[in-house]
Amino acid sequence: MVSAVRQAEKSTGKIDYELNEKVKSSRKFSRSLFVVEDIKAGESFTEENVRSIRPGYGVHPKLLNEILGKTAKKDMERGTPLSLGNLE
Repeated sequence: MVSAVRQAEKSTGKIDYELNEKVKSSRKFSRSLFVVEDIKAGESFTEENVRSIRPGYGVHPKLLNEILGKTAKKDMERGTPLSLGNLE
C-alpha cells in the first residue's frame, strides 16, 4: 500500500505557481484595476474612480471590494495602475 501511495505521489507531479514566459507575455491581455479619475492623497477609492480595464499591470480585479473605501497614500493621476502600496 505504501508503494502505491508513493507511485500516486510521483504521478501527480509537483505544483508550481511560477509564471512561465507564455503566461507573462499574455498578462498584458488580462484585466487589472486602474485609477480612472485623479485622486488626491487621503481620498477614498470608489466605484467611480477605480475601474477594471486592460492591460493587467495593476492589482487583480478580484480585490476591488477590499480596495473600495480605502484611502490613497499619495496623489494619483488618471490612468495609473493601482497597486497595494498606494493604499492606506
